[in-house]
Amino acid sequence: MRRKIKCLFMAALSFVLCSCSYFKEELPQQSINDRLQSMVSYEATGTLIRIDEKGKWEYTVRQCWQNDGKYRLEILEPEKYNGNYTVFNGNEVIQYNPSVKDSIIRNVPESVARNQIFVGAFVKNYFNSENVSCVMAELDESKCTVLEAVIPGNNKYTATEKLWVDNESFNPVKLVLYDSDGNEKYIMEFDSFQYDVEFDENTFEAKQ
Repeated sequence: MRRKIKCLFMAALSFVLCSCSYFKEELPQQSINDRLQSMVSYEATGTLIRIDEKGKWEYTVRQCWQNDGKYRLEILEPEKYNGNYTVFNGNEVIQYNPSVKDSIIRNVPESVARNQIFVGAFVKNYFNSENVSCVMAELDESKCTVLEAVIPGNNKYTATEKLWVDNESFNPVKLVLYDSDGNEKYIMEFDSFQYDVEFDENTFEAKQ
């Protein structure tokens, strides 16, 4: 009997150790966490999708972000919106639209959705939130780790968010903002992502 109990104990211990080894290999959460926390800036391009009761709207955009809070969101496509961008220079939000007479608009009101569509905002929410999760997922035949966080402010249109991160490159692949009912409201699908970019001083200023 003692031998049987010992065998069962060893089998259970082996299973636990193997399971821990599997998740350590397949779910590199700590490495991803370290990379995201050490991020001082990033530049990315991709597709931004906005979903509302009227339909779905897609834009090709460029994002620039620094950990001092400064950001730039520039529209590349559709062609009719090319050249439009919004920047936060640390003091005010400024929008530039080359197709209108008064092309520079200063002191633009804050927008939760616009602020939260940046990976840097997600990172802040994720590491400051008590309600977070981490799971494995397949995305376009790549293995990703999916991080989930609560968006502060109790806004029903932007309540929670998820970030898909590639397990090999540690690059964000997709960021999704959900409303309080769990519906997708904003989707940012990254085509390129570069960590720790040194930006020109004019990147976060509006220039005609």
